[in-house]
This record gives sequence, C-alpha cells and structure tokens, in this order.
Amino acid sequence: MTDHSKEGPLRAGQLATLAAVAEALIPSGGEFPLGAADVGVAGRLNRYLRDFNSSTRRQIGWLLAAWELSPLLSRHLKPFSQLSASARAAYVEEAAASRYPWRHIPVGLLKQLCGVAYGAAPEVEAALGFTHSCIHATPPEPGVRLAPIAFPQIKGNVNERADVCIIGSGAGGAVVAKELAETGRSVLIIEEGGYFTQDDFHGAPFERVLRTYRDQATTMAYGRPMVALPLGKAVGGTTVINSGTCFRTPDKVLRRWESEYGLTGFDSATLAPIFDNIEMLLNVMPVPWDIIGKNAEILDRGVRALGLHGEPIRRCIRGCRGCGVCALGCPSDAKQSMPLSYLPRAAAHGARIFALCRAHRILIANGRATGVEADILDAADTVRGRLTVRADAVVVAAGSIHTPLLLRANGVGARSGQLGRNLRVHPAVGVSAEFDEDIYSWRGTLQSYFVDHLMESDEVMLEATSIIPGMGLAFDKSVGADAKRMMANYHRLATTGLFVSDSSSGRLMQWRNNSRPIILYSLNQRDAQRLLRGMAFAAEIFFAAGARKVYLRLPGLREVSDTAGLAPLRSDNQWQPSALTLTGFHPMGTCRMGPRPESSVVNLRGETHDVQRLFVADGSLFPTCAGVNPQLSIMAFATRIAQQIATI
Repeated sequence: MTDHSKEGPLRAGQLATLAAVAEALIPSGGEFPLGAADVGVAGRLNRYLRDFNSSTRRQIGWLLAAWELSPLLSRHLKPFSQLSASARAAYVEEAAASRYPWRHIPVGLLKQLCGVAYGAAPEVEAALGFTHSCIHATPPEPGVRLAPIAFPQIKGNVNERADVCIIGSGAGGAVVAKELAETGRSVLIIEEGGYFTQDDFHGAPFERVLRTYRDQATTMAYGRPMVALPLGKAVGGTTVINSGTCFRTPDKVLRRWESEYGLTGFDSATLAPIFDNIEMLLNVMPVPWDIIGKNAEILDRGVRALGLHGEPIRRCIRGCRGCGVCALGCPSDAKQSMPLSYLPRAAAHGARIFALCRAHRILIANGRATGVEADILDAADTVRGRLTVRADAVVVAAGSIHTPLLLRANGVGARSGQLGRNLRVHPAVGVSAEFDEDIYSWRGTLQSYFVDHLMESDEVMLEATSIIPGMGLAFDKSVGADAKRMMANYHRLATTGLFVSDSSSGRLMQWRNNSRPIILYSLNQRDAQRLLRGMAFAAEIFFAAGARKVYLRLPGLREVSDTAGLAPLRSDNQWQPSALTLTGFHPMGTCRMGPRPESSVVNLRGETHDVQRLFVADGSLFPTCAGVNPQLSIMAFATRIAQQIATI
C-alpha cells in the first residue's frame, strides 16, 4: 500500500483516523460500488491539505484527534481507528442521526472533508455522469482582460499616490472605482486575492475552490447550528464565484430601511435609474429556457401544476452556455463578474488594481483618512513588502465580514456599539427530490428559477439551484449505506434552495488583529420555523411535479414519500434550529448605515461618523437582510456613495 503520510501535512496516526472515518462514511460496495478506500480519499485529502492555510490545518488536526478519542467515552472503550469495521460504521451512523449537536456536527464536518475528496476523484465523477460539459457545446468567447499589479512586479517598500484608494474589488469596490475613475479621479484598488481568468476555471473542481475561496471555503459562523459562509478571495471578490443572480432590492425592504432606520435617499424612485443602468451594463436578463436545465424545468412543472407563480431568474450573463459551474468561476467568460464588467471600465479610465495586497492600516490625520498601508503578498501568502498609498479619500469595500474588522483594528466605528454587530447571513437550506426520470441537475444554469409565493407571508424565497456532484456529496448528510443509495440515484435528483430574510443576528470577534475572525451567529426559532414551512412548500411542489420521494434530511424525518408526511414540518417547535443544515451565502449588516452616530457606523453619505473621507461601500451597510441575493443592492448603494464622494 502506498504511504501517503509524506504527501501532505497529516501525521501517520491522523491519516489512519481519516482513512477509517472515510471508509465508514462512504463504504465500498452497495448500490454505488465505489467507496472511499477505492479512490484513496485519505491520501487525496491529505494532498489537498497542503494548500490549506496553517490555521485550518490545525483545526482539522484537532477534529481528527477528538474523533479518534470520542469512542473512549462510549460503550466501545477504544479509539475509533481500533474499532472493527462494523463498529466504526455503527458509530458514525449513530452520530449522524443524533439530535445532539456535539455528536452530529463533527461527523458532518468530516463528511464535508471526505466528500469533497471523494467527489473529486475522476472515477467517481465518471460513475455519477459528471462530464464537465455544457448544454451548448459552442466554444466560448474570451472576455476582456485586466493587468493587475502584483508581486514580483512590486516588492519591498512601495509608495503610491491617488485621489481615492479603495480596499476590495467586489460588487462594492469595483462600482466605486468605475464611477469615480469616469469622473477623472485617480483611483487605486487594493485587493487581497489573486487575479483569475477563464483559463483558471477548468480542471478538478475542488482545486478551483482552493484557488478562489477565502480560507479554502472553510469560513464558518459558530452557533446553533454552525453556518458555512463561502466567501470569494480574488480580483472581483465574491462576484467571481457567485451565481450571477440579480434581484433588485424589494420596495418593502427599502421602505422599512427608510421608516425604521432613516435611510433617506435610498428609496425605490431614487434607485430605479441606478438599477436600470447597472442592469444594462451587466446585461441582466432572464435565464433562457434553452440553457435553464432540467432541474428548473422540474420545479416549473410543479409550480404550474399547483397554479403558483415562478419564473426564470434574472442573471448578468453574455453568451452563457449552461455549464452549471458558476460557483467555481465561469469557464465561458459569460457571467459578468466585476473583472469582466466594472473593473475593465475603471481601468480604461486610469484606475490601477494592486492584487495580492492585504490592507491592514488606514492612515488617519486630524480626523481625516489620508491613505492605506498594505502587505504585499506572494501566491503563498508570504509578506514580500509594504504598499503605502496616500489618498484624499479611502473606501473600504472588503465585505461584511472583513470591513468591520479592518475598521475596528484602526480604532474606527466603535462609538455606536454597532460595529461588527447585526450580522445577517440570509440563511439557506436545501431540499431535493427523487424522480423516475433522469435529471442530471447540474447540467444547465446553476441558479435558474425562483418561486416567491412565500415572500409576503414568511420572507422565504425558493431558487432552483444545484451544485456539481463532488460538492453536493460533501454537504449531503447521509452516511454509510444511505449515502451509497443516494449516490446511485444522484442523476435522478432535483434540488432547490430556500433563503429566509433572517431576523436572527450575529456578531464578529477577533483575538488579535489580522487573525481569522470568530463569527458568532445563532438561528432563532422564528427563522427556523419559517425555513421548515418553506421546506414543506418545496416538497409540495416536487410532489406536484411527480417526485417519488423528497429528502428533508432532518433528525427523525430524513425523507417523505407523500404530502401527508409533511405534517410535522408545520408543527411549531418540532425541531430546534440546530437540526437544520445552513449555508449563509449573503452576509450583510455589520457596519450599519444611518443618520445618527449613536446607532450606526456610517452616515447617509457612506462616510464613517468618526473619520472624515473614510467611506464604506459593501453589504455591511444594510440595516437588515435585503431579502434577496444582494449583489444588485450592493452595487446600487455603492453607486450612490460614489456620487457622494464625487462631490468632495
């Protein structure tokens, strides 16, 4: 047997534990013959771990150590790797089915790790029918290219001057850069991530995740339950790896922000022409039916059978071929992310982009922002120098997790007590259904069709969405024989996601500057109940479309075979929030905007209350959850803020 212990950071004992748990989670044989041992999951994951940062590797080491010792506290009285194969399988299945978070959370994390390595194996992809192909086989047209400045072009001490320095190049920073560059201002953008193009969005899916996601997609909010928070780290920010979905901020939300939080100047009438312009520039359009995919067609079939309203999602696309891998970077250059839309326009008017530079200090003199200091990094995240930018104004657009941390590290924004608080994550759960027909849900547009029937009553939106099998296997909660049955029928599964406009709230903490943030967030019972009602609604649609069974993956209710089985979902407090498996794709709200310094971090110009000419332009501004995918909302607010900066 090959010794994989030298191919990655895990020690021999840790590797033995990993191999034992992987084989218990995904055994060989059964309805889907390939198991973890057949494709070398432990060695494959060990090799992947070489590209993880040291903090994440340590946490994985602790997880493996805790799992190895946990049976000592049970009837088994032996370390996990020393149990018989049958005992290991039983132990994993009992933990996965447990209602107690301290039992099912560790097995869920281990399933994610083993699942991505298993799903990335070419043999598994072939057996599942994942061919990396698109609905349209026509060759893609390459988009415009940028020329960011990065190490080794720059190293040592580098000094620059600009009218405006912008930290972050995503949906907020890119918009401010383009708007101000077009007025003739000199603009310099600092981006911690690297620059990736169409050429980087091919090959093994998880390797693309390692390149373009912050902390290898391991960012989590801790609470009940834990919530995965996938964040992009690239020139273009999260727009590089999001779905390209474009909803305008609902009028109801804007009215609430104005009446309850004092956000005058951000009403529907004011923002309408801004939305019009953004949508024109991004080529926002409904997903064409010829690339929408069968996953959306199934949901539409159920919607029409029930007499409900649903329609294709509007997305920012040009020449989309229906490849279904938007979350891994668009191989067609079709999704109009910031590197293909706003940043080229900013660059055409002289804006400069400094990639692989991590801002850590905001320069402040006499109560006014005067510049930024940043570490110059190489591809391995090693500091290679320092970039100092002197500027007349500074814009922080690092996202709802990292913007408040940067402000806090520089002593800005604490006066109101709101900095780093009011975190909303727009939590989402998934529901899937098995049909008698082949679906291959990943073929076609990733996020394609929405149903807004529950938006008025529960603020829940259904969006047909599917991820590629390798990632889907990682987040599916089934283990052992159940996992093998699910894989055997994976090509017959349709999936949808449900988002709730959360009333739950979280906060950010940090042990020291530049350390990984500690994100705290717990779903309240009201939001959990609304998601459970949404799950029942999604199941009804699937049954109306002809589903054989619907997978809910709740403790005690893993699946149902008819609508009568959905009754428990409508019973209050049948499940606690910890029973749900959540993802937070849209963090918002940690630098709340408002007119009063005692209750908000920035004013209605987007400028911090404490420091002049220091602006914030990202989703952290929102007082509450926007209720929809927030990219367009962020871009509209950033446009308004750019207009304000242009007046100074």
